[in-house]
Amino acid sequence: MTETTVDLSSCDREQVHLIGAIQPHGALLILEEPSLKIVQASTNCARFLGTPCEELVGQHLDLLLGADPTATISKQLLSKKLNNGFTHLISIPLLGQQDGLVHITGNRVDGFLLLEFERSGTINLSPAYEYSANLQDMIQQLYASPYLLTFLTEVVKQIRVLTDFERVMIYRFAKDGSGEVIAEAKEADLEAYLGLHYPASDVPQPARRLFALSPLRHLPDVDYVPVSLFPEQSPLPEGRPVDLSYSFLRSVSVLHTTYLHNMGTKATLVMPLMKHGHLWGLVSCQHHSQPKYLKYEQRFPLELLSKIISLRIGDLESLDQYSYSSQLKQVNSQLTNEMGHAKNCHEALFMGKTNVLNGIDASGSALMENGKITLLGVTPSEQQINLLIKWLSLQETTILATNCLPHDFPAAEDFSDVASGLLAIRLSRSNLTWVLWFRPELISETHWAGDPNKPVIIDADGQESRLQPRTSFALWKETVRGQSQPWLDCEIEHASKLRQSLLDILFERTDQLLQLNTELEFSNQALNSFVYASFHDLKEPLRGIHNYVELLKLENHESLSEQALKRIETILYLTDRMHHFLEALLQYSHIGNIDEELKPCSINAVVEEITDMLIKSNPYANLTVDIQADMPVVSCNQTGVKVIFQNLMTNALKYNRATEKIITIGCNISNNVPVFFVQDNGIGIPPEFHKYIFQPFKRLHGHKDFGRGSGIGLAITQKAIGRQGGRIWVESEQDQGTRFCFTLTPEPEADQV
Repeated sequence: MTETTVDLSSCDREQVHLIGAIQPHGALLILEEPSLKIVQASTNCARFLGTPCEELVGQHLDLLLGADPTATISKQLLSKKLNNGFTHLISIPLLGQQDGLVHITGNRVDGFLLLEFERSGTINLSPAYEYSANLQDMIQQLYASPYLLTFLTEVVKQIRVLTDFERVMIYRFAKDGSGEVIAEAKEADLEAYLGLHYPASDVPQPARRLFALSPLRHLPDVDYVPVSLFPEQSPLPEGRPVDLSYSFLRSVSVLHTTYLHNMGTKATLVMPLMKHGHLWGLVSCQHHSQPKYLKYEQRFPLELLSKIISLRIGDLESLDQYSYSSQLKQVNSQLTNEMGHAKNCHEALFMGKTNVLNGIDASGSALMENGKITLLGVTPSEQQINLLIKWLSLQETTILATNCLPHDFPAAEDFSDVASGLLAIRLSRSNLTWVLWFRPELISETHWAGDPNKPVIIDADGQESRLQPRTSFALWKETVRGQSQPWLDCEIEHASKLRQSLLDILFERTDQLLQLNTELEFSNQALNSFVYASFHDLKEPLRGIHNYVELLKLENHESLSEQALKRIETILYLTDRMHHFLEALLQYSHIGNIDEELKPCSINAVVEEITDMLIKSNPYANLTVDIQADMPVVSCNQTGVKVIFQNLMTNALKYNRATEKIITIGCNISNNVPVFFVQDNGIGIPPEFHKYIFQPFKRLHGHKDFGRGSGIGLAITQKAIGRQGGRIWVESEQDQGTRFCFTLTPEPEADQV
């Protein structure tokens, strides 16, 4: 530590539990087990136990206490674990005296047995029993308070009566470690601390940890002189002091006593208030006029009272939120029911009778689903929410709740007036699906006990620096911005349950979709098998009919009437059409069986190959094919791509009455996704028919017009493109030519035309 770097955050690293000293109102022995040999003792044993520490170290416990008390303690040690705090073992008359008791408590740590000795002024225990009896009446009065703040106000009054401390406060911790005095009972002439806030550095993390371990912490005299242990060398092999975390007598940090001096405090007694295993707050008793010592018999009921108060705090906080929590549960149930019938999250959370803002105390909500943002209520702009989603995507948590968003995400300062509070749940990391709730900025004035920005005063003396807590506890007002009302546990639980319900429904639908896909694949396989079998079973009889009718025409040409010949021609036409229909049906079903392996493919090479075949097959068509020279090489299925271009280019030639037929083939890559096109100067397609042209066996012209097509070419093309992951669309007007555009790779939804 140096003069420029030291501050109260240093307290967070202070090893208070390894302080190696105790307070003087008791004595401490450290013993080996099972021999009960004393290996270390506090240096006040002569005054407290009647035997100097130097004579005790190395001896066995029975030489100090006698055979019977030692036997009783040994029996207790067999039945008690003693790992989570000091437990009462025995109370015996003061050693060598007859006018009082000594209470012995024990704890095991670091492989040793720790015994603490604390004296009582008299053998007559009736005052203690009377003290404990009053506790029942006190508990009844406390349980009569139905609300948390009225309960805590009664708690400080009753504890002050019970302990006779001049000031009793209840101090509640915030999530950031700072605290606020929310209840106080005091002497009339003392300065009030009620409503004051204290920075986290006033009760550093090591102190909070130790408070949580002990049901009660007593400092009878702030001006005490610490009692060291003999010998100074620790009995542990590594040489560090024995852990005194659970020790009632443990000496306190010099920073703590300095802090108490600054507050004008002579004695303290602190009881932790726990909720769900975590430190919720403290009952802090202070005496300002003189030191004050509570005997063991007086403290024992307070330990019990501390646990009762902790349980009641949890009950009352839950009771305060019960009505609101019930409302949220009802909304959650309604949303879950609507989600079961909705197509997507947008419809379920924003379009139903119950929406995502119903019931919860939030001013606005937003949904990010597949890159699309939906807003409800008072929210940041879509651009600001996009920035927020990028920040959220970097967080590991699936549920995030903050009431100081600008502190966590500085860019949120631009919209802190509408979103200083954020509650967010992530449904999917892959497609960035989030549900967000917002709370506006709540400008408030916080009253600090002294300037929170000046937590220390440093006095330099040569090369040494001495750290002191704040010496001024005058009221310090601070305007707090960039914060909203904190999110309650029941609100976070509501968001968590909603997230789970959404995920359950999405998983259920995914399972259903997988099952449908499996069934569809099986049906497609069965259909393909049926088509293949039908083609081969019908082809031979159809060819036989055609051949016999052709033979009949040749053998009886001269004897048949003109009407009979026309009927024969009709039969031949119908059998030929049936044959083309079966061929097309087989080709359409075969598209699903094309090898799906994707490889780099030169589109220019494919188009040039098909162009050469088309020109050779139609030598008198007066055809010109204009091919863009620099079309990209794409990863695709080459067989499928050949089917696509062959069908589109064949149609461009077939449906064309122009004297000079022109086909233009190219690619547009301006949107980062290659969009290929096949354009002609043919007859065009009226816009009202665009939605029909990709349907199987759908022709817009008569069966004898434009080459007697089966009407399945564009359906085959669309299917082949779909298996590549792309899509196809048409741009055309009557007599204005046609332009088919298509992609061969998946594209973002926002980029689709």
